[in-house]
Amino acid sequence: MRRALFTAIALTTAAVVAGCGGGASKHSAGTAGSAASTAGSAAAHELLLQTFDGHHGVSSGVITLDLRLLPSGSSTIKGPIELAFGGPFMNKGAGKLPESDFTISISAEGHVGALQVISVDGKGYITVSGQSYKLPASSYKSLESGFGSLASSGTGSGSGSSSAFSKLGIKPLALLVRPQIVGKATVNGVATTRIHAELDATAMLQDFSRLLGKAGSLGVSGASSLPQSISASTQRSIANALGSPSFNLWTGTADKLIRKLTVSAVVPVTGTTRTELGGMHSATVTLGFGYSRVNQPQTITAPTSTKPYSVFRREFSAVLSEIESGLISGSGGSGTTGASTTGASAGGADQKYTQCITAAKGDVAKMQKCSKLLAGG
Repeated sequence: MRRALFTAIALTTAAVVAGCGGGASKHSAGTAGSAASTAGSAAAHELLLQTFDGHHGVSSGVITLDLRLLPSGSSTIKGPIELAFGGPFMNKGAGKLPESDFTISISAEGHVGALQVISVDGKGYITVSGQSYKLPASSYKSLESGFGSLASSGTGSGSGSSSAFSKLGIKPLALLVRPQIVGKATVNGVATTRIHAELDATAMLQDFSRLLGKAGSLGVSGASSLPQSISASTQRSIANALGSPSFNLWTGTADKLIRKLTVSAVVPVTGTTRTELGGMHSATVTLGFGYSRVNQPQTITAPTSTKPYSVFRREFSAVLSEIESGLISGSGGSGTTGASTTGASAGGADQKYTQCITAAKGDVAKMQKCSKLLAGG
């Protein structure tokens, strides 16, 4: 679970940052376009093509990614389970890991765990419970090498973003069915056009299976522990259960850059799994992604003091163990209890930081502001 979490985050970050708002070729867009049978759907398809054609340059910005699972009917897991991830990044060129300051938060049953992952000046750092740890040079280089391989086919012309997704086996536009333009909205101060569509669950699972097979190409620790694919029969079973997940995209009206994206599905729970999860009959799963402050300068700084990485392993193990125990026991919390997973027993700046992270409730923008407390702010 723990290795898979880091691998999933690394894969998503690499695809999003390297993809920079694009990812499908015009060939795959044509496949999706064959489903457009009305003028409205054709117009939406054309806008999707402009958004995903791979010719958009994003060199910096702030990414937000959140995954939320809301159970229904369970007597043990009553609250949502959430994973939030995001922060500022700045690309440093082909073959280089972007400079970034990402915060990761996991919450379940009132228990909250959070950590900060910083990449700057060719070095990596992890901060948890207010204490920073320097990532071993070998681990950082391995991650940089994998990322460089993913993005190696070029930047600036747009070809790099398309290649990044294709190397991972992802064809975004081929997944969308019956797209429609449904309105306008302002997202983080930017005028956008909203497109709604359904997702082809079968095609999505095929892409995900290919993605698992590509995980090792990033050099991410723990990727080898993941399955290399999903069997065809399992794909069919999951696709039948998912039905047609809902897809919403907010694309910049002027620049055709992705500003916000959501995917949601209701997953039925049956058989022994329902019993094991306290009678849960379904779960609503929502994935959200957003870009803000696109191509604006970002300030990313290294921690002023660090401890050995071996100490971090023990700290983070305690964080996840606390969350896991909360899930197993099904005992909720007031938020203050959950804060103990990030070091609420510590005093001063550390305790304020922990309280701030807990109060943010998975809002990445708010969590990013909490880091100022570590400097006594």
